[in-house]
Amino acid sequence: MGNLKGLFEQSGVFTKIFILLAITLFFTLIISPIIALISFSNPLDVGLLKLSQLILSISVIVLPPIVLAYLISSTPFNFLYLYKRTANWGDIIFVILFMIIIIPFINLLGDINHRLVLPKVFSGLEMWMKTSEDQATIITQKFLNVRNIPGLFFNIILIAIIPAIGEELYFRGAIQRVIQQWKGIKVSIWITAIIFSTIHFQFYGFLPRMLMGAFFGYLLFWSKNLWLPIIAHFTNNVIAVIFYYFKFNGVKLPDIDSIGTGNTIWIGLVSGAIGVFGFFWLRRKFQFKKGEL
Repeated sequence: MGNLKGLFEQSGVFTKIFILLAITLFFTLIISPIIALISFSNPLDVGLLKLSQLILSISVIVLPPIVLAYLISSTPFNFLYLYKRTANWGDIIFVILFMIIIIPFINLLGDINHRLVLPKVFSGLEMWMKTSEDQATIITQKFLNVRNIPGLFFNIILIAIIPAIGEELYFRGAIQRVIQQWKGIKVSIWITAIIFSTIHFQFYGFLPRMLMGAFFGYLLFWSKNLWLPIIAHFTNNVIAVIFYYFKFNGVKLPDIDSIGTGNTIWIGLVSGAIGVFGFFWLRRKFQFKKGEL
């Protein structure tokens, strides 16, 4: 295996993207029979669905970018910006607080996105997207509805930790880094953000997810440390997991997805203003520290 390290380092951008997709397809073909066997006994069992999702996420999202980095770089962890074991605690705390503060603004963007209507010629496509999203929402709700601490911890692993690590490795660590060699950093950030949002196949959440993806991309660009986008992504996911756990178990809480919309739209606007300020403050902070990177 050692002679394969960096084997395709001099390859072009499209070759590297093709390799990533080929690796993803390879792992998908390998695990598909395993998932089929797991689900065969009871396709509607939530526990088996979660196990299948865990195997799928690790195999198809986490592993491919790592293998790609090994094949196209002589220093794979440097390529993925994972060479720094941890980020500065001040940066971590700021990123976590930032993600919490912008929740109402994300909800507001989602509400605006939800009100968008496609032209009548695309009515069939719109109906398909809405049906797909409704089905995905039902499955997500089944995953989130747990009544004990072990179930909560498994959900944190399945819905917060694995996707945060895997999606940031795949999109920011691999795709953004490869496209950057072709079109430069800013274009690569936005192309990756669009791909990141599109690949979720959730039209009514496209806008907020794209902007979050762009923020994760800029965060990687500024910090040169993939752990910060991973932490930001994790924070966004884990808040929903914990919130729905308490709500499902009888704790009276407001609907977290509606804060910043409707009668509370002012909270969404304030959240957005603070978010914009925090975005530029963070950029300036990392520019100031640039000599340390």
